Amino acid sequence: MKKPLQKWILMLVLFTLLMPGLSVKADMPEINGSSAVVFDLDSFELIYTKDMDSPMYPASITKLITALVFSDHYSARKTEYLTYPQEAKLVPAFAIYWNLYNIPVGTEFTADEMMHALLIRSFNDASMVVAMNVAGSEEAFVELMNEKAQELGMNNSQFRNSSGLDHEEQLTTAYDLMFLLKAAYEDPWIREVMSKQSHELKTKDMTLGLMENTNKHVGLFGNILGKTGTTSLAGRNFAGIYQREGRTLGSIILRSNYPNDPENLRIFEDTQRLVDSAFLEERIIKLSKSEEVGLLQVSYRPYRFFGPTKEMEIPVKSEDSLSYYRNDVNLREAVVNLTYKEVTASDVKVDSIVGTAILKERHRETTVNLLATVDMEKEILKTHLLSYILITLTTLTVTILILFLVIRARQKKLARRRRIEAARKKRKYVDERGKKGFLE
Repeated sequence: MKKPLQKWILMLVLFTLLMPGLSVKADMPEINGSSAVVFDLDSFELIYTKDMDSPMYPASITKLITALVFSDHYSARKTEYLTYPQEAKLVPAFAIYWNLYNIPVGTEFTADEMMHALLIRSFNDASMVVAMNVAGSEEAFVELMNEKAQELGMNNSQFRNSSGLDHEEQLTTAYDLMFLLKAAYEDPWIREVMSKQSHELKTKDMTLGLMENTNKHVGLFGNILGKTGTTSLAGRNFAGIYQREGRTLGSIILRSNYPNDPENLRIFEDTQRLVDSAFLEERIIKLSKSEEVGLLQVSYRPYRFFGPTKEMEIPVKSEDSLSYYRNDVNLREAVVNLTYKEVTASDVKVDSIVGTAILKERHRETTVNLLATVDMEKEILKTHLLSYILITLTTLTVTILILFLVIRARQKKLARRRRIEAARKKRKYVDERGKKGFLE
């Protein structure tokens, strides 16, 4: 009994291996992070999601919005000097004054140098230098940050400092950080700075030392920029952008807490696995091309100028397919809505456009045309053919009868005229005979 069973198992395994069309794409790879999202920057489609709407501490990913506000004010004057304020000395390390060089208050940096210090090595005092020089105080600068967040569509984010240091009210979501990461990528100054693996930081008067990028993926695996963030409350965070074969994907992982990871490598391993899989992920079809998706009701009068108005249901099909990535957000939220145009029976031909199908996802819509599958005038003719025949026969019969009666009446009239004319002629003949001399 065992040999036949083994034989069937072996055949099943071989069948599965030889039929790739039956294989099922794996779900989102397992990661340690509590919240994550991978998205396409060009189409802004969600590819993978994991609890992306939960509030999280952003840590130093906060410096991306600090950099955006900074760029708004200084992108046209990168060579202008900023002064290192006393407040910067009070910011906890990781900091220029502690981890690179103990610079004095009043030291001057160009705006460009400070952008490098902010984004490459993620120095906390660099964020304070930016805040003080742009707005005069960190509180005023934070107001600009929150205004920028609303402008970007980060509706579930609030910031309380410019560096990302832990604050119980400084919260964001992986979903909101998509908008921030996209905006950072689209800023030429920020993109240029973040693409560097290292930079030698200089003041107006001296060189302070070499800064290595905290993004361990920069220049590898298609990564063109990224921002790390680590605090005790936030855990380890990473937001990065990857380009391969003409596509650009963004990846965000928040609150990764691998034990025994002093070099902060595991979140990058998770990110690589996530991005590698995302580049291979395929959309699933929500609506197939030429699929009949609904019925269009069209009013018409079968007898044109008289009789009741009727309704006919016309099957409609999709001109093209609609698809999305299979993730928990799309499976829960994405819907297809059908809208129809106001049309008359004469408008509805085979493949004429009679409406649209709209695939609505979280923050994007995709539209395809809806096409009629039949010629409505031909369908009306088929539906009412018998009545049309009866009406035609009745009309023809009545017409013939009327013509017959008209002709018959005309014939009678002509016959009467002939009789009258004959009678007149006969009377005239008699009268002529009675005239004087007629018999003489």
